[in-house]
Amino acid sequence: MSTHKLIDRICCVVILLALVLTVVFWNAESLGIQAASRAKGYETRLFDTAEVHTIDIVMDDWEGFLETCTDEEYVLCDLVIDGEAYTSAAIRAKGNTSLSQVASYGNDRYSFKVEFDHYDSTKTYHGLDKLCLNNIIQDNTYMKDYLTYQMMNAFGVSAPLCSFVYLTVNGEDWGLYLAVEGVEEAFLERN
Repeated sequence: MSTHKLIDRICCVVILLALVLTVVFWNAESLGIQAASRAKGYETRLFDTAEVHTIDIVMDDWEGFLETCTDEEYVLCDLVIDGEAYTSAAIRAKGNTSLSQVASYGNDRYSFKVEFDHYDSTKTYHGLDKLCLNNIIQDNTYMKDYLTYQMMNAFGVSAPLCSFVYLTVNGEDWGLYLAVEGVEEAFLERN
């Protein structure tokens, strides 16, 4: 126990200061202090549901990549998202059951995972670190996943953002996909 003769006064001042700071932070908005924005930027760009977005995957050996998709290894690629170029991203095929189903169907319309920060931890797409591109081939309506995520958000559940994207690979049409926010750091920070 401290024997300093002013310890009681010092403790009272520290407690009083902590209470004053608590009241200031509690009423910060009324004092004109604005909270820092939690918006990253990708929410209003890629996940704006008012339009179908475009993503072009640019890769030298796309055919070679497709042949090794079941290995689930990341490969270097560039992306052009709604006209904005992003270099040195990583892409791999996504899924367990769906991955083997696509291979057994004999087509190459895989779902993909894209990591913007895989090769360079400072790179993101306006704050987004991981993006899933779902092929939605098991849903003839193309709406089940989309509506489920939208309903979860409407109910206040922390759910990934999503929007439809038209995918091309090296300029060749690849079809309609559902872009889904990866449940990684950006998702956790946003929620």
